[in-house]
Amino acid sequence: MGRGTTKKITASIKNPGRKAATASTSTLEVQREEARQSLLKAKGTRSQYSGHLDRGRRFLRDVVEQKRKARMDSTSARSLAPECDSDEDIEAYSHAFDPIPNRYSAPALELFLVQKGLTEGRGISTTWGVFSAFKDLWWNVKGETFRGPYHCNEATGVVTGNPALSAAVQDMMEILKNNEGAEGGMRNHASAMTIEDMRKLMSWSYGQCPDELMSQIYQCLQTGGVLDIADVVLAQRHLMVRASQQLDLLSGRGQNFELTKIKCRDIIWNCQGRPPYGIPFDLVSLLNRKGWQRKGETDGALEGHEYEVYAQPHTPEICMFTHLRAWVRFLEEVLLRRPLQSDEFVFPRVGTNGIVYPTDELSYDAVMKMLTWICTEAVLASRYTSHCFRRGGARYRFMFAPLGQCWSLATIRWWGAWAEGESVDTLIRYLLDELTRYEKNHRDALCPIPREAERSFNGDHILTAPVTAAETRELKMSFDRQLDSLSGKVGAVLDKLALASVSPSSSLSPPPSLIIPSSQTPSPANSQSIPPSVSTTPGLEPNPVEVAEPPLASSLPAIPPAHARNTHGGAGKAAPIPGVGIPDLPRGPDAWRTAVKQWEDPAASIGGKALKDWPEDWYSGAMRTITGVKRNMRKVIALEFDRMERDESAFLVAYPEASRGAKPLFDVIQRKREERGEVIGRKSKNGHPKDRATLATTPSSGTLS
Repeated sequence: MGRGTTKKITASIKNPGRKAATASTSTLEVQREEARQSLLKAKGTRSQYSGHLDRGRRFLRDVVEQKRKARMDSTSARSLAPECDSDEDIEAYSHAFDPIPNRYSAPALELFLVQKGLTEGRGISTTWGVFSAFKDLWWNVKGETFRGPYHCNEATGVVTGNPALSAAVQDMMEILKNNEGAEGGMRNHASAMTIEDMRKLMSWSYGQCPDELMSQIYQCLQTGGVLDIADVVLAQRHLMVRASQQLDLLSGRGQNFELTKIKCRDIIWNCQGRPPYGIPFDLVSLLNRKGWQRKGETDGALEGHEYEVYAQPHTPEICMFTHLRAWVRFLEEVLLRRPLQSDEFVFPRVGTNGIVYPTDELSYDAVMKMLTWICTEAVLASRYTSHCFRRGGARYRFMFAPLGQCWSLATIRWWGAWAEGESVDTLIRYLLDELTRYEKNHRDALCPIPREAERSFNGDHILTAPVTAAETRELKMSFDRQLDSLSGKVGAVLDKLALASVSPSSSLSPPPSLIIPSSQTPSPANSQSIPPSVSTTPGLEPNPVEVAEPPLASSLPAIPPAHARNTHGGAGKAAPIPGVGIPDLPRGPDAWRTAVKQWEDPAASIGGKALKDWPEDWYSGAMRTITGVKRNMRKVIALEFDRMERDESAFLVAYPEASRGAKPLFDVIQRKREERGEVIGRKSKNGHPKDRATLATTPSSGTLS
């Protein structure tokens, strides 16, 4: 259903007092069905249900085909399909997943659950989705026939109630649940992100992409030098992952599919806090929260969507204030070379070659790929997904934040976007159950200074109690261990200095453990790319403020880089021209039309010019491998379309490959151009394929008779 229809339905619901003439029965029935499709289930849920139904029907076709083959084999028909002794039974079985169920619907759904849960080893979330999809299919059939408890009359085969509620299906769902948590079974649950793992991630990231590299990039821009594409891509990956993931963990707001929808207009920079302190912050608005709806049309505002983000100098590894600014500055000054527009994404899609598509949203698959990459490279023991930040952020703020900085349940519920009327079961599972397990855990009983977590909330009495003699002794022993470690490092440096005095040609470098990244983290706070904004939030002053950056990098332990850039002094590959790119073509029969449009329409490409009008340096030289190949494909297709006088019917008749996509069409056009002598195809060292075929069939003149 179109977006306009949804708006009409919503408008009708929000204006109950509006008088109108009585609509016809057919109009009311159409509107009823449209409302059921758009408002009964969320769009994402309907899409998932549709996928489960399609896969179930494909499975059913395969089963029916097996039964028909077994029917043809007289020796095995009775052993393989005893319930389908006749062709009529097999035909009825093929309709088991129709909207109107029959006597075979429940057994077929049970087998499909076995296929997914036991044969393919899918998790309980997948099998529960399959169950819910088929339950919803039969539940929403017209009338009340298939909404109650399931019953099938064995004599007549008449079904009443929902087949998903049959005893066989319910028992199979219970089996799958038990199998998921069976002793010795594989559990693939994602862990909640911890503050310790965030420190490890950030330490590794700063080791790979230190502040020195960022300083070199910005200095190269100021002097008009050529950027190395390897350095640009490396910095882009690290700055983006720092900003997106720490934003999640800091707030507990969590789900990346919401955060990737943030646009430039959703952030107000350099706001000033309430007097008399005037603490600076950035105001972030989330308008795509899962399950949130608009609260009326009084002033156009959305309730509970604005977040004041302050600097976190004591926990730099989760400082959204710093990392979001660093990423936006890099995006504007290096990747785009212009300010971000209001309708462009803060986390846009970035190609592997560094080309930015600011109007394209970063996909969920790209977020998961980025998360898997950094967790693998940082050698984290736990498995993390995008949801781990939501759970980890809430748990940290409730249990593990420093004394006096833990949040109340009401605060966590607001920041975590649990709606007012939503069940608290999820929140209880996230926090209170986790706290109970933590307080009942006695694994540190042998520790000289145990936690004693069961004596107070999260063991906070340890932090407020006076220092004991045992703690003083342990502290002194800890200092001794640190001094011993430092003495060994200093000794290694002195040994190198002694060797250097004997051999002046030897090169000196401090040990990797002493390399500490600088504390000057690039931030857009004072840059022109993010101007001071006037905040409309009550109590906020519109005056711009100068923001002191928290000492982020210096607070994190450093890990030496895993590679050395430009170690041989050779020139690296130049970075792509900012603001120039060609969007990917869609798949399917409309790809060639998009190619023609990109060749002729300035708005269809990135750069403000049609591809036919591009300057040569935009697709040649260093840009040849980035935009040259893509531009040539559009050019060949568009010129061939012009050669056929722009007649779509004649073009499709001459090139039926156009229905398969742009690449097959391009290959066919190139072959025909070679036949017409317009281009010369590439030749291998053995010559053109046609020449090789000719030589193979022609006898050599030197052959002996």
